[in-house]
Amino acid sequence: MSEENIAQLLNDKDSENTKKSTKQHRLIFESYLKEKNIRNPTTAVELAAVLRKFYAEARKKDGQMYSKNSLCSIRFSLCRHFKQELNVDIIKDVEFNEANRVYGAQCVELKKQGLAKTEHKPPIADEDIEKLYRCGIFNTENPSTLQNKVFFEIMLFFCRRGRQNLRQLKKTDFEIKVNSQGKRCVVKTNDELTKNHREHDVQAEEGGMMIANDSPFCPVSSFEKYLSVLNPMNEFLFQRPKSSGKGEVWYDNMVVGENTLGKKMKVISQQAELSTTYTNHSIRATTITILDRSGFEARHIMSVSGHRNESSIKSYSKTDENTKTNMAGSLMAVIDKKSDTEKVVAFEASKMTEMRNLDCLQIPKRNLF
Repeated sequence: MSEENIAQLLNDKDSENTKKSTKQHRLIFESYLKEKNIRNPTTAVELAAVLRKFYAEARKKDGQMYSKNSLCSIRFSLCRHFKQELNVDIIKDVEFNEANRVYGAQCVELKKQGLAKTEHKPPIADEDIEKLYRCGIFNTENPSTLQNKVFFEIMLFFCRRGRQNLRQLKKTDFEIKVNSQGKRCVVKTNDELTKNHREHDVQAEEGGMMIANDSPFCPVSSFEKYLSVLNPMNEFLFQRPKSSGKGEVWYDNMVVGENTLGKKMKVISQQAELSTTYTNHSIRATTITILDRSGFEARHIMSVSGHRNESSIKSYSKTDENTKTNMAGSLMAVIDKKSDTEKVVAFEASKMTEMRNLDCLQIPKRNLF
């Protein structure tokens, strides 16, 4: 291979989102250098001195401080950039110890100011999931609504990220088979490059599974029907729906756009008039929340979600609203019980007070209680 081919190979190693993030954060750093009239550092020592002040002084265009997560992302992007440009690691190399201490102190300061909270996409409420399956938005007799159902269930059972690789999914990426228990199921046949799974995987992620049941909402039956009416001239899974489900082919020989797929759950939420507008990533949060609530161990959830460590799972596995409501009810029950006791005590005390007053006034007590 030529040097140009090898350079291209290295360039293709990172995802497009990673490359975009690296470029964006590099421009932020370069804007800071320009604002401060500092020449571009060419050695590790020069870079460490600049970063020491950059971590403390970096601000958005409107003058506001970055959140803790944003500052962390900028630091990781700069680390990727300077590994290529100067062959240094701004996180691990000893020359950057002082700069990293300033970074740590700034993170503490941001936390004090309330800029450390991560806003995760909310999981879909149980009531809204029930509404999705009852309101007709997942009707299997219409091309658009059949695709809605298949899309939602692929996202749910395989715990997929918001829009990652959705447009690239093909019919052959999934297979309907019979498992060891004799049940029909849908499994993923191909491993794919994702945000967390690229060059250092010991093994490919296992992924989830759809399982058939006797319910009218059976995901395997819907998926099987969906495959049977896709356009045979097109190899991709998400094709543009025709206006009606007539004939043997319900979909055009055209792939659904990336932005359309990326906003699909948002549109479904609005059409179904759910309690809030959810995103594609909310479906992923729903999968992890339900599995965690059902008592599955983190390592098993990770085999479906593709997370690398348990701490990532914990950030999704928030206590849902129904559980919090039940918890609040349990606390309220104790308060109500205490209130009832206090009422009885107060009533008895008031009776004794009135009795004493009547004794003083020498009024007959028999007609009072």
